Amino acid sequence: MKLLGKKLVTNQPGTITIVPEKPDDLWLLFNLIAKGDVVSTTTSRKIQKSSDSTNKKNNSRVKLELEIKIATIDYDKSCSIIRVKGKTILSNEHVKSGVFHTLELETKKEFNLMKELWNEETIGILKDGSGQNGSKSDLGVILMKEGFAEILLVGKNATNHCATIRGEKITKNNSNSKNFFENIFVSFRKYIDMDVVPYVVIASNESIKDEFRVYLLLEAQRSKIKSIESNKSRILMVNKNNVKEILSDKVVMSVIKGTKNEMDMKVLDEFMNLVLTKCGMACYGTKSVEYAHELMAIETLLITEEILENKDVKLRKKYLGLKKSVNEAGGKVVQFNDVQGHRLAQMTGVAAILRFPIPNLDELVL
Repeated sequence: MKLLGKKLVTNQPGTITIVPEKPDDLWLLFNLIAKGDVVSTTTSRKIQKSSDSTNKKNNSRVKLELEIKIATIDYDKSCSIIRVKGKTILSNEHVKSGVFHTLELETKKEFNLMKELWNEETIGILKDGSGQNGSKSDLGVILMKEGFAEILLVGKNATNHCATIRGEKITKNNSNSKNFFENIFVSFRKYIDMDVVPYVVIASNESIKDEFRVYLLLEAQRSKIKSIESNKSRILMVNKNNVKEILSDKVVMSVIKGTKNEMDMKVLDEFMNLVLTKCGMACYGTKSVEYAHELMAIETLLITEEILENKDVKLRKKYLGLKKSVNEAGGKVVQFNDVQGHRLAQMTGVAAILRFPIPNLDELVL
């Protein structure tokens, strides 16, 4: 998401302008916006030009800016929209103050959010969501095959699909190859900044990856794009056809050594080893993990992104509450995306490494 306007000050009132860019941003905001906050954005309202309500021509919709103090907030997962309802604060020629109105917050739509108090945690969540806390992707990935390419960013908590590029079948004597590569290059420039992303992987089981690398470097040289020219040694070629295989590739693993991605995988490996040894220092499953937390025994909570994005809003809030509670108790929380956490997903998607052993924990929660 994009944050615009003045910086927020901890433990002070403030207003920030927000532009959600993807559905995940709206879920984050749904958990951040609260009753009593003030939201303003553009909306439309039906008005009557005259007192004759039977004449449809007298009805029209006008765009206007409304500011409301939130009374209720709801999230519609099916269409990724937040609906906030509350009383209008300011009046205008179409709407009086003190009237209940509903505003819809959606991707690409700018709105202002005002809180009477921005605490450190809330500001941190907002900055994490916008990438202002220095969070970045570990890898830019271009997955290719003839006539098809995908651009992805693999980050610490998620693998984001940025673009899909399709082209016609490539032959030696037509311009399809050039047009296809040009479209990939445009998307590459849009989503991957090589001054920020540590490494880029061009992956395919076909020779097309080598052809595109040549095109990429020639185009960068022709257009004098220094971010690509000076960092060409960080463009890796891998004979793989999906992200899971890319992350397990020895070359890729060696270059992302020390990144959060690799450190998270080490945590998952540690958990798996503890489970195998049956030493009582690890548990998995919601009931076992919740019981371990009641005993203040959780050192590291492991949880999948899929769990935290459950379609059931109540379940989402439950697991987000567990995540927050473990943090407040001094525990560490490691969140895994669907690529990293496939092994964890097979074991319910929520687990924990413990501070001290709890023998026969599974039997205790039955």
